[in-house]
Amino acid sequence: METAGLWLERIEAGISDDELSKALDEALGRHEITARTAGAARSVNALLRQQRQREDLLRALHETATDLTGIRDVEAVLLAIVKRTRILAGSDMAYISLNDYARNETYIRKSDGVATEDYRTIRMPIGTGVLGKAAAGLSPFQTVDYLTDDALSHLPDIDSIVSKEGVRAILGVPLYLYGKVIGALLIADRRPRTYPPELVDLVDTIGKHAAVAIDNAQSFTEATSALQRLGNENRTRQEEMGVLQGLVDLDERFIEVVVHGRGLEGFAALSRQILGTDILILDAANGVLHEESRESLHPVTAPLSSLLTAKDYQAAFTSSLNRALATGRPQIFATTREDVVLATAHAGPTHLATLAIRGPLTGTQRVVAERLAVFLTVLRLFTQATQDSAQRLQFEVLDDLLSDRNVPLDLIQQRAARFGVPPTGEMTLAVFDSAGADYARVEKTIREGLGTATALIARRRSRTYVLAAGSKNIIEAVMTKLKESSIPTTAGHAGTSNGLAGIKKAHRQAELALTSLIVLERHGELLDGNHLGHLGLLLGAVHSNGDHESLYSQIQPLIDHDAKHNTDLTRTAWTFLETSRNYARTAENLFVHRNTVKQRLERISLLIGEDWLHPTRQLDNHLALRIWHLKTSGNPSAL
Repeated sequence: METAGLWLERIEAGISDDELSKALDEALGRHEITARTAGAARSVNALLRQQRQREDLLRALHETATDLTGIRDVEAVLLAIVKRTRILAGSDMAYISLNDYARNETYIRKSDGVATEDYRTIRMPIGTGVLGKAAAGLSPFQTVDYLTDDALSHLPDIDSIVSKEGVRAILGVPLYLYGKVIGALLIADRRPRTYPPELVDLVDTIGKHAAVAIDNAQSFTEATSALQRLGNENRTRQEEMGVLQGLVDLDERFIEVVVHGRGLEGFAALSRQILGTDILILDAANGVLHEESRESLHPVTAPLSSLLTAKDYQAAFTSSLNRALATGRPQIFATTREDVVLATAHAGPTHLATLAIRGPLTGTQRVVAERLAVFLTVLRLFTQATQDSAQRLQFEVLDDLLSDRNVPLDLIQQRAARFGVPPTGEMTLAVFDSAGADYARVEKTIREGLGTATALIARRRSRTYVLAAGSKNIIEAVMTKLKESSIPTTAGHAGTSNGLAGIKKAHRQAELALTSLIVLERHGELLDGNHLGHLGLLLGAVHSNGDHESLYSQIQPLIDHDAKHNTDLTRTAWTFLETSRNYARTAENLFVHRNTVKQRLERISLLIGEDWLHPTRQLDNHLALRIWHLKTSGNPSAL
């Protein structure tokens, strides 16, 4: 018993099978123990070894389960699973696949020990290969040598990937979650290997823990994301409430600007204070109404006014402004150095002003900019109403003069005298179209151009009317002043020596002159309506029906021929009629030989008809040629 006890102590202390077998053989040789005792010692040692291995395995599984349960990140959980599985199984690699039931495929989601990218990203149909069979969820599945295993359903492209990786043996177990197979856990080796039942059980047990750990991590991630979304939504609502409160405060401050009569200057100062950047206000003709800049913030940056009027940026500025008008939303005007945000103030289709803001702007600032554009619209309408009220008396006098109402002339003369307009003497009436420029700016410039001359000035249907005591030279001086002030203006005028009694006729001639310039696209010019005659009536009729194409319908073949063949037939026809069909004078004016004139006239007859000089057609052709000449000559005096 004493000898058996010593052997039990040695076994309990831990001894390898080789050491124990050697010691037992020596004891048998010395006849210290029997063969039966030796066999019993070996059996006990084997049982103890298996028990220790099982305890080590259970301890490793417990540690694995504990670690996986504590991990909240899905990626970290997946990586921990494959690393622990590979170590516990003693395999070359381990990997997890997840099922994509929409495509009936399973794909490797995370791996450890895999060398090639193609193997790490394998996707294959569920049910094919070891991976596909394990992902199908029937039972654990293994192969000793994958490429030579005829029991498997092989795919050529997958076999090629497996061959490059050098994989031989593979074991896969399904991953179940709530009764549904979500994927598989696999180990693989680069040598043929039979996986014993205890190893299959080990990988299967890890797979069960892995499925739970993946579910916990996903649930935690979803909960965290939900909380984060709620937090973001809460912050967004708070920001929105802050913006709304800011807009309410802005409304109150804007009302103070209007009530206290601080006008554009007060509005621009408030806008600059709120946005913290430079502000520029333009009228509908892009003339500067007010500029508010903080030089300390932009010591080396050009003023917005000079930036927006630079020739290099005119096309881009116009494009951005048109988009802002079309969409009703602020638009970015980009230059090489910075961005400018353009917000338009408009009432219906009428463009009232443009608010230019030096960018860039944050999302909140863009909301404020939209609100400021609304404020600017209200302010411009309020200003216009104030201006209309201030000049209503002048408008009423002008309206009485130009209307067909039977208002006594002596009464009109008395009312006009309040504005310094005498009842008799030389008068000039002019009609100005300033392309949407601010009326106050236009009126101020006109007053400067008039100098000491007395005049009645009023706005009527978006045009500015001036009734001045004096000759047409006064209006020419006004036009020069408007151009110097960069106010784009087209104007018609007419004079009378009968005082106010002849104003209606002068008005018709001035209006006709202005519409004639518009039809001829001679913008920015001044025309005396006294010189138009029947041509003015024709141009006025064309302007009223908008059919500009009818101007040249009779002579269009000549215009087209000249453009295509670089000839001068249209000018020859015009000169021939202007010289009363005189061949010699026509040749002299065109600097060509008389025979050349005859050849050209023959060609003209072929193009527009041999009867083009017949009295019934000559007048129509002559008028069309005169309009063509007026439009193409570029010389106002030609009218």
